[in-house]
Amino acid sequence: MASLFTSRYALRMIIRNTTRNYNVPTCVKTVQYLPLQRLFLVQQTSSLHTSVIHHAKKGKKHKPKVVVEMSVDDDILDLNDVKENMQNAIDALKKDYTSTLTIRTSQGALDHILVITPDGKFPLNQLGQMTSKSSSSITVNLTNFPQATEAAAKAIRDAGMNLNPKIEGSVIQVPIPKVTKEHRENLVKSAKGMCDKAKVNIRGARSKYITLVRKHKEGTSKDTIFRLEQQIHQVTDTFNDSADKLFSLKTKELLGK
Repeated sequence: MASLFTSRYALRMIIRNTTRNYNVPTCVKTVQYLPLQRLFLVQQTSSLHTSVIHHAKKGKKHKPKVVVEMSVDDDILDLNDVKENMQNAIDALKKDYTSTLTIRTSQGALDHILVITPDGKFPLNQLGQMTSKSSSSITVNLTNFPQATEAAAKAIRDAGMNLNPKIEGSVIQVPIPKVTKEHRENLVKSAKGMCDKAKVNIRGARSKYITLVRKHKEGTSKDTIFRLEQQIHQVTDTFNDSADKLFSLKTKELLGK
């Protein structure tokens, strides 16, 4: 009898502690007054409850992967079109990194800087003649389009290359910064800005296709709409990751790591 009493007391203490620590409903608390043979069943239930709570606290939410090889409904969404649209943002980022973000700014790096004029947007090399007499500066001669001089200087300044052009009549002098730690860090900031711009374009594409899908709510099951949206989100995450990887590689290159 002493052994049975001890077992009954121990099990009741287990249940009491469990209900205190994990806020078990009152209806469960009453089982501590059941006969001994039922308490063994309650002990198992209590242990299971404790285990579930323990795993719920420790577990991490994992975003389920969605199959994006083909669209859930081709009549509503062309996934290849989504991918192509977002790939354009990645291609533009690669081009910016290759043509404009280099440790030593070269004459060719300025060629495709877009200059906004009253007549439209033009590449800098179509408006002015560029020469480099030394490794410390580049000269842009806009004698043929003097009215675009101010706009050209602004475009160079805003190109994210850490350049500070100086205007001399219809000629722009562009001093080339020395390769210092500060210069490298400024280039990294520019690289981050370009990466963020690519992500904005990717998110813009996502919004565009989400809106397209939601226009088909009538006549389409909620499950289909949901799965299509999940596919768009999955593709978006993939291209955002690509942008982040490009930025990471460019950062290492610019910092010389």
